[in-house]
Amino acid sequence: MSTTYTLGHEDSEVRRLLLQGRVYYSDTRHALLMAGLKPGMRVLDIGSGPGDVSFLAAELVGPGGQVHGVDAADIVHLARSRAADRGLTNVSFTQSALDELVLDEPVDAVVGRLILMHLPDPVAALRQLAGLVRPGGVVAFCENDIAAVRSYPEIPVFRQVTDAVARSFESLSLDISFGPKLGALFQAAGLGVPRMALGAPLGGADDIDLLRYAAEIWRLVYPRAAQLGLTEGLPDPDEMLPALQREVAAARATIMMPPQITAWAQVR
Repeated sequence: MSTTYTLGHEDSEVRRLLLQGRVYYSDTRHALLMAGLKPGMRVLDIGSGPGDVSFLAAELVGPGGQVHGVDAADIVHLARSRAADRGLTNVSFTQSALDELVLDEPVDAVVGRLILMHLPDPVAALRQLAGLVRPGGVVAFCENDIAAVRSYPEIPVFRQVTDAVARSFESLSLDISFGPKLGALFQAAGLGVPRMALGAPLGGADDIDLLRYAAEIWRLVYPRAAQLGLTEGLPDPDEMLPALQREVAAARATIMMPPQITAWAQVR
């Protein structure tokens, strides 16, 4: 099963993914703890990208556990380099398409973040991945709800850019409200009714990682938004961060980036 990931892995996209790892670290860690990751487990991370979820899972399973990240793109080379820089010996990475993935033995958990929405048949993927987990093990996936992004109070430039981002993603056949559908997808895959949790990164003018992450998303979709005629009157990617900082500071606002919804279920 191939991925329909359309966002690429250019330097700017890798930069955005690394920011994403920092911005969503706490919410993802909390969700994986709730899902049952614990010391000694063997974990498979699907769509591992530059490795952030794998590194987080490695913290939770400890030196007695193992985490194996899988990604269809050659970004696994970056993940391996980052693991070596951190001195992690309980993490490994493989470049492989999902339908070519073969394991020597079942794992205790399969996890993934922001990957199911890029697969042509997420239900079939969940069903296949559940077959790689031992009975009693866990399947846990995190997905976003882009439609829920907002600011308090509402900031015009942030609202307009957020709307343009959403329309750009939709034009690429990406479901901006995919996260809330995880419960139905798990049930369709035969995993029963999952437990679920929601966490959203929020911050103000001094949360530079959060604001930079918003600016990098705008950089990512800007060419597509321009093609769709959605950029008139909006800052270009290089102007987005300072413009957002000014407006957030002036309004003493809080912005909320896409809430992350995690669903998990035990394999019967």
